[in-house]
Amino acid sequence: MPAESQIRINTLLLEREALFLRVHELEDAVSAIFGEPYPFERPPLPSDNRRKGKAKPRKAKADATIKLRKLAPDEVAYLVTYLDHENEKTEAHDTPDPLITLLATQSKTLQVQAIATIDGNGTVIEQLYPRPSEDQ
Repeated sequence: MPAESQIRINTLLLEREALFLRVHELEDAVSAIFGEPYPFERPPLPSDNRRKGKAKPRKAKADATIKLRKLAPDEVAYLVTYLDHENEKTEAHDTPDPLITLLATQSKTLQVQAIATIDGNGTVIEQLYPRPSEDQ
C-alpha cells in the first residue's frame, strides 16, 4: 500500500475515533441530566457488515468436524493415511489431537485419506474415516 494511502486511512481513522469520543461525551451529558445511565443503543456501523469469504467445499467442512472417539482398551493408536503433495504418508498417533488438526487444515495439497484404530500388532480394529458407508 502506498504511503499516501496509509496516511489518509490513518487520518480518517483518527477522525472517526475523535467523533466516537464526542458521541460518548454527549451520551455522558444526557446521562448526567437524567441522573442515571441512559440506555443508549449502539447504532449499526459500516464495519459490522463484513464480507463473507469464499465458500469452502462442504466435504472439507464435514471432514474437519468429524468426531474421533476415544481408543478402546484393545486399541493403542489411531492410524492416519494422508496425501501430502501427492506423496502418501501413514502415521500412528496415540491421541486424536493431531488428527483433528490435520482434518481441519486439509487443502488441495494435503488430504486425509483414512483414519483407523489399531492394536499393539498394527492390525486395524475399526475404520473411523471415511466410514464404510462413505467409502464408495
